[in-house]
Amino acid sequence: MGLGEANIFRGDYGEAWLRAVAAGSGLLHGRPTSLDLEKADVELVRRGFCNGVWNPTVKVQVKTTVDLREEDGHFAYDLDVATYDVLRRDNETVRRILAVFRLPKTGDKIRLLKKGTLLAGNGAWASLEGQPPTANKTSQIVRLPVANTIDRAGLEHMLETYGGRASTPACEIDAWGTP
Repeated sequence: MGLGEANIFRGDYGEAWLRAVAAGSGLLHGRPTSLDLEKADVELVRRGFCNGVWNPTVKVQVKTTVDLREEDGHFAYDLDVATYDVLRRDNETVRRILAVFRLPKTGDKIRLLKKGTLLAGNGAWASLEGQPPTANKTSQIVRLPVANTIDRAGLEHMLETYGGRASTPACEIDAWGTP
C-alpha cells in the first residue's frame, strides 16, 4: 500500500472509530452530506431535549495521524489552513468540531483480546470556533485538550457544549423609522 493509499484508509479508520463510539453511546451518527464539501465527516445527534435544545447536533471534521504530539495537557496537530478557516467560523448553523485520532506508528491498529476487540490509539476533540485568522500558508497548529476524550462522556460533553445554537449578531433595525 502506497503512502497516499495509507492516508486514505487512515482517514476512513478515524471516521469509523468515531461512528463506532457514537453508536455504542446511543448517539445518531452519519454523513452530514452526500459529498464532502463542508469539511465535515460525521454528524452526531443526541436524541431528545438537552440544555434547552431538542436533538443537539454537531458536525465533526475527523483527522487521523501517527504524528499527534502531546504537550502540557493538550494534543498539538498541524491542521491545513483551508480546514482551519472553515472550522474557526462562528456563524455556522450547525456548530463544528475537530476530532483528531492518533494511531500507533507500528503494529496492529486493531487487536483481538479475550475480552473484546481493541482499537489501538487515542484521540481528542476541540472547537476552533472564533479562533483568529492565521497568516500561515499551509498549516496552523491547533491544540486539543487531552481531557476532551472520544468516548461516551466526551461525546456527551461535546454535544451538551456545542450541540445547540450559538447566538449570532442581529442586524440593527429601527422599527420606528427614526433617522
